[in-house]
Amino acid sequence: MFKKLRFVFLLALMPACMEVLNENDVDTDRHYNNFNDADNAILGIYGKLMGLADRVIILNELRADLLDITPNATNDMAAISNHTAAADNKYCDVAPFYEVILNCNDALKNFDGMRQENKLSPADYAYRYADVATVRCWVYLQLAIHFGSVPYITDPLQTVSDLQDMAKFPLKSLDDMVVTLISCMESLPTTELSTESPLYQVSDADGYDMRMLFLNKKVMLGDLYLWADRYGDAARLYYDVIDEAEKKLFSGSEQFAYKLDGDVWDASHEPRFQICYPRYKSLDISSFRNRWKEMFARPSSNSELRREMITMWSYNARFAPQYPLIELFANTGKGKYQLKPTDWAIDSLWEAQVQRDNNFVFDGRGREASFDRVNGQPVAIKYLYDYYPQETDENRTIHLMYNDVQNEFVQQGRWFVYRAGLLHLRYAEAVNRCGYVDLAHSLLNIGVHEYYDWTMDDGSSKRNNKGGVQYSGYRPLSDTLDSEKYPYPFFLDGRLTTSSQQYYYSSPWGTNYGIRRRAWVRDVSIPALPAAIDSVRWLEEALIQEAALECGFEGHRWGDLLRVARRKNRENANGAAYISNLMGKAKGVSVTPETAFLPWKNNLATEN
Repeated sequence: MFKKLRFVFLLALMPACMEVLNENDVDTDRHYNNFNDADNAILGIYGKLMGLADRVIILNELRADLLDITPNATNDMAAISNHTAAADNKYCDVAPFYEVILNCNDALKNFDGMRQENKLSPADYAYRYADVATVRCWVYLQLAIHFGSVPYITDPLQTVSDLQDMAKFPLKSLDDMVVTLISCMESLPTTELSTESPLYQVSDADGYDMRMLFLNKKVMLGDLYLWADRYGDAARLYYDVIDEAEKKLFSGSEQFAYKLDGDVWDASHEPRFQICYPRYKSLDISSFRNRWKEMFARPSSNSELRREMITMWSYNARFAPQYPLIELFANTGKGKYQLKPTDWAIDSLWEAQVQRDNNFVFDGRGREASFDRVNGQPVAIKYLYDYYPQETDENRTIHLMYNDVQNEFVQQGRWFVYRAGLLHLRYAEAVNRCGYVDLAHSLLNIGVHEYYDWTMDDGSSKRNNKGGVQYSGYRPLSDTLDSEKYPYPFFLDGRLTTSSQQYYYSSPWGTNYGIRRRAWVRDVSIPALPAAIDSVRWLEEALIQEAALECGFEGHRWGDLLRVARRKNRENANGAAYISNLMGKAKGVSVTPETAFLPWKNNLATEN
């Protein structure tokens, strides 16, 4: 019966689970009598988490180089953008984050009790406990990235007044927090996908794919390893995310498992989230087609979207927190147009990219995809695809109709929390630091299949001679030898042959497109540098820049810059100069070690 419950009904049961318990709440265990109660608590926690959207986007993007304020922005937003925020700034209030944490603590305590009383089986307990603990780790990492040292609280608290004196709780620095969170994630009862959870199998009337609701546990642990400079462990976790998806989510269609798979656009084939031209028309700008941006417009039930989105939160006015990002970004309808893309990000990043083959200068992931000019103003449109009606041109590229809002009061949208493009960039960041520079380079540019198709001495392709060597490995010493495969977790099998050759073979990575090839922009080449470590550092910065082009405004930018800057500091480079150089170009702002972290305040004790 539970599997048939509509999502809207489940969320109608949430209120007691969503709020931090107030002074009058007693006997909180009464909410946890069976696994339905446990699942309602999980949904309530995710509802609270979704309510952090505007704060997380502002802290991660406005503090960095891709977003700027407009004249409509508040003083608090201006201070965040300029790195001058004081503790009384709205966005320095840690209370909304700790509300989620306290709900997690309460749920985890009660899950333990339910397990002891046999109200949850070991399996039911394992994935429910792990899902909530992962949420808590995600929120704590956000707090540590932005505020540096924050209280680490895992005890269940009955009332908000218990937090009046947060000084009695231990403060953890970002480094200490990362170590603590790694320990927490490593000790979870399971890190597997919760594919057996009833919550995975529930849909609302709109067909929402519930598996996109949950944070991926292995992604979370991989990101923590990356922050801890444990590159081999990070690469292993990211690799395992895709391996697990192959086995559990895309069994029989392994090439779709977050692989950035692509196809040629001809009479019978459609590209998947690619920027492209019809065959033989790549020199004709009027034939330009952008399907990359469709990933921000398709419903969660779309089969192709499942290949890209790992975690995506949909906001529907019937049962989710109100979507706050229309107000922030839109300059028509109910938008207040408080934030906009920086001119530098538009002109020096997206508009400076050169396309493959035709030399047209712009990146389709930017122009009319991540940003657009609306009534003469630059607008970050990535979060507005559900607000504006769409039309499709003769090349089947969708366009938003900014001045034709059908119902400006219906403010729905999505938060793209984690997707395959970001996973590939994080994996590439890890493998690059492990010394597999060419593998990271292939993921950035043209993909494994094309990159490792080595040309033989006579000029022919080795794939036609020996059935394909298109897997990540060491180049063979001669044409008569096979290449030596890279070890796990660096071996990606990209072999693909067609029936016109010796035999047909398609491996899981055979149709993988690299990040830049999918976007139809030219490869970036590593320059000749004095030492191998210089190539690693150069490519690392290139990957972080690519993350801006691919994932701009999605809530990762400040964390990316800070992670690399701290790594530079540990290598006796100048991390502050790295960030300040970008911030100076984008907004004329300098960042010092003192302003890299925000002051924080706690309003929990005064809120009802």
